[in-house]
Amino acid sequence: MASATPETSAARPGLGRPFRWLWASTAASNAGDGVTRTLLPLLVVGSHPEPAAVAGLTVVNMLPWLLFALPAGLLVDRLDRRRIVLWSNLLRGAVLLGAMAVLAGDRPLAVLYALAFVLGIAETLVDTAAPAMLPRIVGQRDLERANGRLSAAQIVFNEMAGPPVAGLLVGVAATAALATGGVLYAVAAVLLLGLVTAKRDRAGRATGGPAEPVLTGIRAGLRFVLGHRTLRLTLAASALYGLVFSATFSMLVLLSHRTLELDATGYGLLLAAGSLGAVGGSWLAPRLAERLPAIRLARWCLVASGLAYAGLGLARTPAQAAVALLCNGVFMMGWNIPVMSLRQRLTPEDFQGRVMSVSRLCAWGAMPVGATLGGLLAGALSVPAVFVICGCVLAAGALLLLAPLRADGYDGPAVKAGPHAPQNSGPSMKE
Repeated sequence: MASATPETSAARPGLGRPFRWLWASTAASNAGDGVTRTLLPLLVVGSHPEPAAVAGLTVVNMLPWLLFALPAGLLVDRLDRRRIVLWSNLLRGAVLLGAMAVLAGDRPLAVLYALAFVLGIAETLVDTAAPAMLPRIVGQRDLERANGRLSAAQIVFNEMAGPPVAGLLVGVAATAALATGGVLYAVAAVLLLGLVTAKRDRAGRATGGPAEPVLTGIRAGLRFVLGHRTLRLTLAASALYGLVFSATFSMLVLLSHRTLELDATGYGLLLAAGSLGAVGGSWLAPRLAERLPAIRLARWCLVASGLAYAGLGLARTPAQAAVALLCNGVFMMGWNIPVMSLRQRLTPEDFQGRVMSVSRLCAWGAMPVGATLGGLLAGALSVPAVFVICGCVLAAGALLLLAPLRADGYDGPAVKAGPHAPQNSGPSMKE
């Protein structure tokens, strides 16, 4: 795949045609995510309203990240990433369209769980492979800008557009919502056909002998991450953020209802304020990254995010809470975008998938623990105390974890990438 080097990307304002195809596919895929993530709980509640059944759906949908995240990273490093994303989206589309006939009448819980599990496996592959493609599509200097636009697409289509569309469609017919999700995933796959890639160079790999065993490849990825101080500490910070996010988000509905005395519409508006802040942050973060070192920007945004959480716990009016959530959305992107771009720069090509999978595992693996801790803290203290305590912990943790790093994050890997890894981690000219 043609890729802009830093020199050429500086000479042209756009990110190139390959990126536009990737962005369009990502937008369609995230719209499908927004529909299905709202649709499945509604289907479960409609036929199995027990709390345990609803909670089980979340567990089943997230389980693939715990079981397959690391193998998915290795698969992404060994196979063509565009094809992984394309076929995973086709699988999701086919599964949803096929489920229309099965779920048209009765909705067995086992079938709904199986659907959520298969969609979760495909999501694991897509969300690992797509970011790993980016360093070969745009130049290194454009990574923040590209990640910002992809993040904005995720927020707008996944969090803002998808859920209300799913709600409206379910009101008409569940099969209509299933069909819409399936078509969106199919469109995402078709759009990737415009992203013409050259096959990855396997000739050089062939001379190095047979492919290493799966467990050996996974261990090599973990050694690389743990041996690189910047990757290790930023991933620890991501795990802390995942812990805090899930602890607070699980209690947000109670804060809205009990403390702020809002109805369902007011709660939705609070969520919208956070999403709007994240969209603004996805526009602002790449511009700040052009003027500030990556680690410095990420560190202070993570500290500010912690303070915003604490401010949310101290809020006593809906307007104060909305401002805190709006600011937190901006700061969240100020952390996510520069750190994601830095990891892509620091990681050799043959390890992109494994580093991405470890980062998702750290952040998302901490979420069930965080939700549990949030509930325990709320029971022992109060709901607002959860936000104040977690916000202070996040701010202090960001300072402690990221203070040892150089402002640009380039501490150098302590572990060599391996015999097949390129000697420099810059983007190559072909995918």
